[in-house]
Amino acid sequence: MQIRALIMLAVALVLGGITVFLVNNFLQSEVGDQGRVQKLRTVPVVVAAQDIKSGTKLEAVMLTAVDWPSETVPDGVYADVATVIGEKPPVLLQETKRGEVILPYKLSPHGARGGLPARIPEDMRATTIPVSEITGVAGFIAPGDFVDVLHTSAVGRSDELPVTRVLMQNVQVLGIDQISSQDDAKPKIVNAVTLLVNPESGQRLTLALATGSLSLLLRNEFDASLLATKDIAWRQLVPEEAVAVVEQPKVVRRERRVVTIIKQQAPATALPAKTSDRVEVIRGLNVSRQDVPSTPAANDATSAKPDEAKP
Repeated sequence: MQIRALIMLAVALVLGGITVFLVNNFLQSEVGDQGRVQKLRTVPVVVAAQDIKSGTKLEAVMLTAVDWPSETVPDGVYADVATVIGEKPPVLLQETKRGEVILPYKLSPHGARGGLPARIPEDMRATTIPVSEITGVAGFIAPGDFVDVLHTSAVGRSDELPVTRVLMQNVQVLGIDQISSQDDAKPKIVNAVTLLVNPESGQRLTLALATGSLSLLLRNEFDASLLATKDIAWRQLVPEEAVAVVEQPKVVRRERRVVTIIKQQAPATALPAKTSDRVEVIRGLNVSRQDVPSTPAANDATSAKPDEAKP
């Protein structure tokens, strides 16, 4: 009995030790996790409390402050809503989704009125160009998109053939017709597109309109690259063989012959006998010559008169 009791006691001690070891490890892991959680610092960051359209004047109810991990806080964030709103609320320059961080570059100066003017950054301008269903990418261009501008003109060309060049690249679209928001993503045929450009680019667009036609190329929203391009003329539209044929036509030589026509008066003897006959009329000692029509009757008469006039 004593041996059995000792064995049972030993087993109990072993099991108890194992249990204590496991519980101790579990408690240590929990304490470590809590310590790591306490080390993760957060700071308040102002975000959008709802979806906000571009050009909207902000109100306090549209924003909220949330705890944000301090290690991942973007530069320039606002810590409280009152700082964002201020005495005169700013206008949101870019469409913002719920939960997005409010950053300074997304806001206009305080007190700016809403609409398109508030979306024009400093030193930039808005200009409008006419488009059609073809030059406007079939209505797929929407506010907020980026486009390239093509210019086609024959001005200054010695051959008077048009050439197309890339006038501008990566230009932001502010509006289409009188629409400046991105509410409707459906394609819409419009007659005008408003672009965000600097003053010099605005001058170039105005001159390009006066000297040719403009077309737009729609860009991928994630593609901001500027490519080196070259002008495209008529030569690039046809095969080189066709250009050679046009440039080297078959030469046909023409000889000029000068023909001099000398108009000569025909001799009297060459005149037709029908024109007239000359006869001599002798009256006594007087002899005269007369022209009479050449007719058979007259010839007979004139031929008979000299015989009768002889003594």
